Amino acid sequence: MRKVGLVIDELFVKHINSFDHPESPDRVYIINDMLNETGLINHLTFLEPRDAKKEDIIRVHTESYFQRIEKTKGKEKVFLDQDTSTNAFSFDSAIRASGGVLQSIDNIIENNIDTSFCIERPPGHHAEADRSMGFCLFNHAAVGAGYLRSKGYERVMILDWDVHHGNGTQHIFEDSKNVLFFSTHQFPFYPGTGSLQEIGINDGVGYTVNVPIDIGMGDNEYIKIFNEILVPITSQYKPQFIIVSAGFDSFVDDPLGGMTVTTSGFSKLAEIVMDLSNQFCDSKLLLILEGGYNINGLADCTKEVFETLLNYNGDSTQQITEQTKADNTIDIVKNNYLEFWDF
Repeated sequence: MRKVGLVIDELFVKHINSFDHPESPDRVYIINDMLNETGLINHLTFLEPRDAKKEDIIRVHTESYFQRIEKTKGKEKVFLDQDTSTNAFSFDSAIRASGGVLQSIDNIIENNIDTSFCIERPPGHHAEADRSMGFCLFNHAAVGAGYLRSKGYERVMILDWDVHHGNGTQHIFEDSKNVLFFSTHQFPFYPGTGSLQEIGINDGVGYTVNVPIDIGMGDNEYIKIFNEILVPITSQYKPQFIIVSAGFDSFVDDPLGGMTVTTSGFSKLAEIVMDLSNQFCDSKLLLILEGGYNINGLADCTKEVFETLLNYNGDSTQQITEQTKADNTIDIVKNNYLEFWDF
């Protein structure tokens, strides 16, 4: 059984957006309950998260933005945009969530664990360098990648399988070849970014890989996209560390998404990523919870992923040879990136 780290903390349930908000503390509670009820908790290595320092955050966020979020500390309610707000604990929750990512990275690098899954909130992938968006305050995946870059890592890959495009992560790194951003997401959809035309800028052209897909796609489409686009790009990029923005709002019954991925589908996606991390970066793999708003579905999906992380044995992943609804998009994306990658 592999050694899998777990980051979870009481601060993550103290951040509250507003009454009846879909991004609620119940998301952490339900996963914690699942881990205890199934006994999976006994096979995980608990990593006590530290607080990220200001210097960790402002590698990828502006200092003025950091200060803006810091000023919300202790205040009962601050509205940052139409669907993102803070309470007295939100700043502390956000810096501990980023710190949990850093704690995980250190433990993975030091070979104390094989991989880690951060069950934390508020989420992060919509947060831009200078503003909050989509329930997100600090961009934890970006903070992690920035930390790795400060340690000399030259090829970091961020894979985002959330149903929504990770606009913040893309924009923070879109001019760099040192962080490859790969996203598959429902399109057109919130936040409106992630089109086929967005392939990076300046030195980062070709290192932003967007696979926008139509509503209603499920396991076979996602698996085929991973096998035919993600796998060959990863094999050529050869990342030294892989970070997954693991959103579960592409689950079949999620109220904020329109996809049909099943719990088994998420297990298969995790298996493919495990294969890639084993082949190219000595299993240096970190998952960070992003979306997922069907509470029971979130518990079931994360259960499958935890079991996959623990029990992975290197067997070949599922191949999809039959036609899928994503085939046309796959062909377009391949053609779009022929200048940069071989398929």
